[in-house]
Order: sequence, then C-alpha cells, then structure tokens
Amino acid sequence: MVEFNEKKMRKELIHLYEAFLRNPKNKLVRNVAIKYNNLYGGLSAYNDILVKQPIPKDIENALGGLSTIYQYGVWGENHEAFSDEKILKDAKKILEELKKNS
Repeated sequence: MVEFNEKKMRKELIHLYEAFLRNPKNKLVRNVAIKYNNLYGGLSAYNDILVKQPIPKDIENALGGLSTIYQYGVWGENHEAFSDEKILKDAKKILEELKKNS
C-alpha cells in the first residue's frame, strides 16, 4: 500500500517538474515520470470517490500532468493536442502551483 505524505510528494513532484523543464528531452526524466506515475498516479482517483477529497488539487494536477509528459512530451512524437509548447507551458504552470503551496 502507498502512503500519502503531502509534503514529501509535493517536494518530489517539484524536483521532477524542475528536472523536466531544465532538460525536456532527457529520457531519464521520462523514465522517472513513468515510475512515479505507476507508483502514485492512482491516488488522484480518491478525489473522485471520496467526498473529503484528500489529495490537494495541485498534487492531483501534477500527477495527471506526468502522463502527458511521458506520453506526449518533447520526444519528437508530437500529437496535435499536445504540442511541445503546450506541454512546457502546462508543466511550468503546474510547477508554479506546487511551489506556491509548498
């Protein structure tokens, strides 16, 4: 079972998003995003089923953004709905929200 530690998770997500924005084509960052998503990506589903919504919105958005990064990120395989510019803009916005709430 995965334990939710809001402070630790926000710090890890900030680090991951900063690494992605520093070097968006880094395959290691992509692999870390995949592993992190596999481990924690399902947490945001709790907000869909519980009235209390235990996962803060910024963390929920950051977890959701990981799949966009590793599926459609700047890997040379652009998708019309996820251009490099949009992915980078969204990642910057998510990072700002994470930092604001840390």
